[in-house]
Amino acid sequence: MPEYQYTALSRQGVEVSGSEQADSIDALTRQLKKQQITLLKARERKTRKIPFAVIQGFLAELSPLSNNGIAIDRALQIVGEDSIDPKIGELAGQLRKGIKRGESLSQALSQSGRFDTLLVALVKVGETSGELPRVLAILETYYQEARQTRRDLIAALAYPAILALVSLLSIIGLALFVVPVFRDIFDEKAQETLPLGTKMLFAGSEFLINYGVFLALGLIGLSFAFSLTVQHHDGANRLWHRFLLNAPLIGQIRSRFEGFKLAKALSIMMERGVPLVQAAEIAQPLLANRIQREGFAACAQALRKGEPIPQAIARIPGLPVQFHRYIKLGNETGTLGQNLGKAAEIMRDDFKNRLKSLIAILDPLIIITMGGVVAFMVISILLAVFSLSDVR
Repeated sequence: MPEYQYTALSRQGVEVSGSEQADSIDALTRQLKKQQITLLKARERKTRKIPFAVIQGFLAELSPLSNNGIAIDRALQIVGEDSIDPKIGELAGQLRKGIKRGESLSQALSQSGRFDTLLVALVKVGETSGELPRVLAILETYYQEARQTRRDLIAALAYPAILALVSLLSIIGLALFVVPVFRDIFDEKAQETLPLGTKMLFAGSEFLINYGVFLALGLIGLSFAFSLTVQHHDGANRLWHRFLLNAPLIGQIRSRFEGFKLAKALSIMMERGVPLVQAAEIAQPLLANRIQREGFAACAQALRKGEPIPQAIARIPGLPVQFHRYIKLGNETGTLGQNLGKAAEIMRDDFKNRLKSLIAILDPLIIITMGGVVAFMVISILLAVFSLSDVR
């Protein structure tokens, strides 16, 4: 979610400035309006996004030092000097400069780049409560699990993606280089007597040769235009996120992954004593889907008004049934944090199982589809050759 720097008018007519995360300028206008602030101008803040792998590696090096009683300034110095990864070393050096200027670690993190909201918020909670080493250890575990889940996702999708790409390139190669050789064997009169499948194959090959570059450029241009429209047009952005939320198969798998992230984050914060309302406000940006983020904002508002937790959570669309089940159980037993942790584990396993099932369907589907196209091309060429032999 981008962060905007804005200038606005308060209810008293005083000009104020600040920064806030929002999906778009229209969404920022609505967010400020709820705070009784009128937006005057805004621009997207250009800050570098810290890669997830760098955050995880940084916490893995910093947390053990902090938990061994080493002061945060000295721990950052050690990480900066000894880290094998230069990006981690550079980040530690920047944070240490902030500490030396008198900033807290959470403030230094905010000034050094765009991190997950959860990281900065929990570091601040650890500083306030005096439990920063414990919070860093919890964050280290959380980011390790989240990174492993991402690796599992990439590993599972890599094979079908490579298979589809190689198959598509093979078909394009046959259409551009092999089919024209056979087509040149036939004169125009002979081509009129060819089977329908062969005519279609030759026509498709000729189209790719003559217009393939324009077709590729057109597809790239459409993809680029679609991406820009989704990013910058509020209505298109909302429609796209709603489609992703309700998409068959993919929507269900994404809902498990989002539910896992949300339940894990809320569990961590609540077990550290963060109130549910505050935890909900901190965890809201973790949801990748805009419709769910808006539902979560409505949920947090309902919680502030005293609405029962299960009813308030029901305002978030697309969350798995396990999430709601353990919310109710935790609310009834007074162990909401622990039950959310259990729900996170269940949804993570469910996400992995559903992903494996989808891959198990995709692999043979790609092979059959691409194999069928190649078989059609080969049979069409063989029929043309056999018809030429019959004529002679």
